[in-house]
Amino acid sequence: MEKLTLSVAEAAAVVGISVRGMYDLVKTQGFPTIKIRNRLLVSAPGLTRWLEEKAEKGYTGQ
Repeated sequence: MEKLTLSVAEAAAVVGISVRGMYDLVKTQGFPTIKIRNRLLVSAPGLTRWLEEKAEKGYTGQ
């Protein structure tokens, strides 16, 4: 079974950025995060959609 959520560190590794950079991204409005108790998780399918959408629009970061 494929994972539905990623830790912030796992998401950073998938995207190829630092964990600090991923924490900056999770603060972005519309970023696909889920908070369960004290854990911040990133939706794996949501991350893929978010990246594709940003790539189409020419996202340049903050």
